[in-house]
Amino acid sequence: MRYQKVHPSPHLAPFVACYFVWENDAHPVVPLRIESPPSGFASMVFTYGDPYVVQTGKYAKTAPTAFITGQATRQYELQLPGRIGMVGIVFRPAGLNTLFGLPMYEFTDDRIALTDVLTGSITYLHEQLCECNSTTARINLLEQFLNRQLLRQGNRFDRTDFAANLIVDRFGVLTVSELMNDLYVCRRQFERQFLQKVGVSPKYYARIRRVGHVCAQLATQRWQVSDWQDFVFRAGYYDQSHFIREFTQFTGKRPTLYVKDNAELSQYL
Repeated sequence: MRYQKVHPSPHLAPFVACYFVWENDAHPVVPLRIESPPSGFASMVFTYGDPYVVQTGKYAKTAPTAFITGQATRQYELQLPGRIGMVGIVFRPAGLNTLFGLPMYEFTDDRIALTDVLTGSITYLHEQLCECNSTTARINLLEQFLNRQLLRQGNRFDRTDFAANLIVDRFGVLTVSELMNDLYVCRRQFERQFLQKVGVSPKYYARIRRVGHVCAQLATQRWQVSDWQDFVFRAGYYDQSHFIREFTQFTGKRPTLYVKDNAELSQYL
């Protein structure tokens, strides 16, 4: 099993968190089931392995072979019965809108086939990615694709991009009022633009980012049981009951059960 992340070129870093490649060499003896919490990132994914199923609280369906996914607001499950082969772009929260002009509220909690969203050479790009025989070649193709899009759209990085990236970098531990003070903008206008560019409200996005970061910490076990109080405080929660309530709302599990059931996340995500 191989899961590799690659950083984008510096000029794309304001819009792209990373590229990723996820592969295995053979069919697993038992179908693989991976639970994933909300992460705070949207993505564009191209599959060259076997079909797999995505199950959320709203649906269970076979993922399109190439798709865009917006913000996840609840935990979801991937059911992977066969050979895994996928490559993708993980965008910073407003990156898809800024580079492609997509209204991100239409993609929240969903996976939409790329051919239903983007026209032009997207099918040819998918074919090229399937024909590549190395991770480097696939990443280079994606980088070239984004470079062309950036030249076509122009650099439209604005204060909403800045605010969304700030929430990411601070792991959701800040308030909308703090953002208003930094940006000097009308709150109503900012919230409307944020919904368009990210897919959820800034306050809700901060909650998603906070719990996503917490899940990553728990899954990789970078904590000690005796440190629970300090862990909860540093994660931006008022107290332990607030933490448990928020965590359970987004993941469907209490933190202790999540840790027990999701240690495998550290291998894949």
